[in-house]
Amino acid sequence: MRVLQAGRVALIPVDARNARELWEVLNAPDLRKYQDIPRVRAEEFERQVRARPKALRPAATGRFEWLLRAGEPERAVGWISLRVNERTPRVGEVGYSLLPESRGRGYASAALGAVIDEAFAAGELDELQACIVPENVASRAVLDRTGFREERLLRGGAVIRGRHVDVLLFTLTRASWMRARNGAVSAKPTRPV
Repeated sequence: MRVLQAGRVALIPVDARNARELWEVLNAPDLRKYQDIPRVRAEEFERQVRARPKALRPAATGRFEWLLRAGEPERAVGWISLRVNERTPRVGEVGYSLLPESRGRGYASAALGAVIDEAFAAGELDELQACIVPENVASRAVLDRTGFREERLLRGGAVIRGRHVDVLLFTLTRASWMRARNGAVSAKPTRPV
């Protein structure tokens, strides 16, 4: 995987060298409000990271994760992941979260846009999915801004803090991503001749 730059936020691939830094981010108290982040010891998390695929390429499956860094001095502000299941290798699922003090600054939208581009370009996926709890208004806005479309409510679709909760499924297809990219290119003003 490669480092991605998205405006003021850098997406640093997670590997054995920075797994503990991500583990610390994942253990911030507020991150478990809207998602089920497994609680594992740092050593176990590092072992899991070492077993992950090293490159996002066509037909690659597994979990691809980036640590989000921003600010002066640059520091960890959150994370974003892309999971590709072996049973559905043309569909990826994205997840992300920011530390509370880093929210509302555009980091999530920028990072998600970079991962979308990387997933469709390098991973050759046909579709990306994201699931959020309906109360997560900020995450819904991020998905709307990055081109995702709400598909349906999945009753009891996730477990958060040991409790089954409803989630909204959002999707973004390669075709709609291509249309948006082509529209952005063709919408640029042309220079008079």
